[in-house]
Amino acid sequence: MPAVLVSLTGVAVATVGLFGIAAPTRLADLLARWRFLTRLPMTVVFRIGYGTVFLVGAPYCRLPDVVRLLGVLEFIAAVVLLALGSRQLERFVVWWLEHPPSFVRRWCSGAVAFGLLLVYASSWPAQ
Repeated sequence: MPAVLVSLTGVAVATVGLFGIAAPTRLADLLARWRFLTRLPMTVVFRIGYGTVFLVGAPYCRLPDVVRLLGVLEFIAAVVLLALGSRQLERFVVWWLEHPPSFVRRWCSGAVAFGLLLVYASSWPAQ
């Protein structure tokens, strides 16, 4: 079951990435309207949640070291975000939202690749 959560996380990340590739302006508009998702408390909660899912799920995955590393990086990201504070996070979000659709598409291509890596890493190896 823990590996399924890692895989579902990957599917969710890839889906958002595909949406951003197909409709980058709409994705940016949604993020601009749903700013509570990009506020510091919510971002830290997401990072800690993902980190927990990855660390708990790692032993059950095809690439446990990769998933474990991602879990540790999520926790580090949460601590770094807390250290930087909400003002810096807000500046990053504004910076991201000001970019053209081509930038959003490239960024979202990375999200698709990351999501697919999670799906692959969390699957069981072929026997």
